[in-house]
Amino acid sequence: MKKISILALYLLLVLFSGCMRSVQLNERAIVQAVGLDWKDSEYALTMQIFDPEAAQGDDTSGGKMLRVTGKTISQAMRNANLKQGQEIFWGHTKLIIIGEQIAKDGIESVMAYFNADAQSRPNIDVLIADGEAGEVLSEPLDSTILPVLSTKMMLEGYQDNGKLVRSQLRGILGSLENPAVGAYLPMAAFSGDEENPGIQIVGTAILRDGRIAGTFSPEETRGILWAAGEVGKTQLTLEDNSLGVTTLDVVDSDVTVTVHIRDGMPFYEVLIQIKSNVSEELSPVQGLSLAERCDRYEKEQQQLVSQETEHALERLFHELSCDALGYANVLMQQQPEYWKANKDHYTASLKDILFSVTVNSTINRGGTTVS
Repeated sequence: MKKISILALYLLLVLFSGCMRSVQLNERAIVQAVGLDWKDSEYALTMQIFDPEAAQGDDTSGGKMLRVTGKTISQAMRNANLKQGQEIFWGHTKLIIIGEQIAKDGIESVMAYFNADAQSRPNIDVLIADGEAGEVLSEPLDSTILPVLSTKMMLEGYQDNGKLVRSQLRGILGSLENPAVGAYLPMAAFSGDEENPGIQIVGTAILRDGRIAGTFSPEETRGILWAAGEVGKTQLTLEDNSLGVTTLDVVDSDVTVTVHIRDGMPFYEVLIQIKSNVSEELSPVQGLSLAERCDRYEKEQQQLVSQETEHALERLFHELSCDALGYANVLMQQQPEYWKANKDHYTASLKDILFSVTVNSTINRGGTTVS
């Protein structure tokens, strides 16, 4: 009886293994980046496919473009498989660019498609195109080497300069699950520079209910980063008639958000801690010691960070009625009874919500470079 059971199990394994087809690497089209647009009542997908043969040449990008359309994304993907002659593979995709029209109509369906695909990675960078995603993605291909890799480096550069909010698939999916919370994504365009063509960041798109509610300039974006606690190592430039021009290297920053209920409304207290080094002083004021100059730099830094943060919160809450920062989660945790009673009206109440910004500014007295 035992032998019969083992034989039956063996036959089942053989039968099931015969039904499963393994896909070899050379049978797959490896997608490095994809742009999605809504045109003429259908999806238009522009995909950069890794081409190992092209990558061996000296004057090629290692990629080729594939353009397909479909009434749904799934249909477009079936058309891509037929047109490419290989199975589309998302496992190495590094970049998703969503066309401006889709962002205006709502990105939920696009995000849901990639979330449902088992091959999709949660750390894929997601951008909003200033115009059509296909144009942003395909324009620089013939002029740059591995444009997706150079774009990833560009994103890191903007992030280091405090002009980019990095948005990845998992974070966007999380924000879409909570209707009270919005999202922010970088906006990208093709630079058009003949000498250095490529993708550049032109601002930040603020999404409410999965749709664009407004945009921030790259300079305004840093205020979002302060309020969200996402400013890493960046530089600040202080300009003062008496102090000259000073460059500060931010070495550490953090934010703590506390919420109280005042007169029946949430009141957010935002506390920002920032530490910086003085990296350069141009024409500093004479007669002041380093310690005295640093005292004044601390005040200048405090004012700058406060202004940028307050401006961002003012626009998000009072102008756009959008909690893209996810402060609703703080309210839910710290004031659960209020949240339970008022969560359905939270978004509508944002225009009346109050906040305060306090900045603790510290300058390292260890030394400076004077020019």
